[in-house]
Amino acid sequence: MIPRLSRRPGFASVLATALALTAVQVPAARAAEEIAVPPGGPGSVALTIHSGGGAATVHETRTADLPAGESVLAFPDVPAGADAASVRLVPADDGGGLTVLERALAADVPNRRRLLELSVGEEIGVLIHDQGEGQPPRRASATVLSVAEDVILRMDGAIRVGLPGDLVVDALPEGLRPTPTLLATVEAAAAGPRALSLGYLTGGLTWAADYGLDLEADGETAALSGWATLHNTSGRSFTDARLTLAAGQVEVAENAGMGALYEQAAMRGAAGAAIGAAMLPPPVAEAQGGLHFYPIERPVTLAHRQTLQVALVNAPDITVTPRSVVAAGNRAHFASPRLENDTVNARRHLILANTEEAGLGLPLPAGVVRVWQPGPDGLPRFLGADRVSHVAVGGEAELVLGADFDVTAERRRTAFRRIGEDVTESEHTVVLRNGKPDRAVTVDVEAALPGDWTILSESAPHEKETAKRVVWSIEVPAGGETTLTYAVRARF
Repeated sequence: MIPRLSRRPGFASVLATALALTAVQVPAARAAEEIAVPPGGPGSVALTIHSGGGAATVHETRTADLPAGESVLAFPDVPAGADAASVRLVPADDGGGLTVLERALAADVPNRRRLLELSVGEEIGVLIHDQGEGQPPRRASATVLSVAEDVILRMDGAIRVGLPGDLVVDALPEGLRPTPTLLATVEAAAAGPRALSLGYLTGGLTWAADYGLDLEADGETAALSGWATLHNTSGRSFTDARLTLAAGQVEVAENAGMGALYEQAAMRGAAGAAIGAAMLPPPVAEAQGGLHFYPIERPVTLAHRQTLQVALVNAPDITVTPRSVVAAGNRAHFASPRLENDTVNARRHLILANTEEAGLGLPLPAGVVRVWQPGPDGLPRFLGADRVSHVAVGGEAELVLGADFDVTAERRRTAFRRIGEDVTESEHTVVLRNGKPDRAVTVDVEAALPGDWTILSESAPHEKETAKRVVWSIEVPAGGETTLTYAVRARF
């Protein structure tokens, strides 16, 4: 049986051994002459790539001249991570009369190690560069004795360890193919040319959203541009393919005991969107089955080991809400008398409301948002980045961009009393300082309260965010400071 697609890494380290054991032997298929079915021309391939490392779907149309009766079709140039168990092979025309009897994946492809393994007991050629500078190498013959731990050769009447030059073989050993190849034994009712629709899942094709958020000088209006960053490590290049991107989570299962044979590429944060660059009209999301699909209008050419970006989102006029946040400290501040005081910088937050009123109102796939703002010379300055999950229409994303250099909070506990075995009362002071000389800031001071708690007193009203978290919004003048005080009774 062919291994199902695995989400676990390890392809590079186990491929030669695993495929040597699992490469499909098809003696029945060898009884009939193979018919090569090469890839079609531009536009013959449609790709659907899922975000988050999920499997990609390849649909392609290939043509073959079939004889009547049984034959073996060989589809070369499939990705190394193709999942043979997911293959769908049907006529693409109205001819009918085609039955698929067997399917296989021959993924044992040449490399030096594999050529030597398949040449044990056989004679090979070795090009040795010992003829002097400018002279061509000489070809010597050697018999491969073993490659178990090192290459062991019988050469020039002696046993030699290691390969002394470049390996030369006159032909590929039986069972080795230049590229991974899908095999299908089919039975046709009548002879003639046929258009075949081939589909399968594969690893090695991934994408993620990369957003550029350009803030205006006021910090509350911005332009959002989004790009889908595609990465291809599948082992195959695709030319003028029709591309659809899928956002959302899909589960990729495998049969028990099949092992980790195929590698899925992990998407790394590629370069962000170009600032201020003109974009093609972005695709319109199509909701289906709990996912969102983005058909890309322009055909895409994606080479093996290439990273490519295509336009995804263009919202030139949106509103955002900046926040200055002093994150909650440890809950033990309210329980232990031995905790020390501390001074922290406020964190810079930016809230994106995904609504039409805010200039968005479209599904935003998960990705990295990089925030920029022009400096005095007009050049954009990087202010920070954060990763967001999928944001549905009507949802909200809160970016955490880093510490605010000018806004600090000095937190002190001024009193602590244990009034019962599991009840404490504590008093707290938070001195907020704003070093910005030109503008006031509103700072949200958070507190994580333990157990059954009660606010006994406070210098400003709080807002209850959750059962265990409250926040005070405090105005701090430009170049000045404001003090927040509060007292808490907590029952553990």
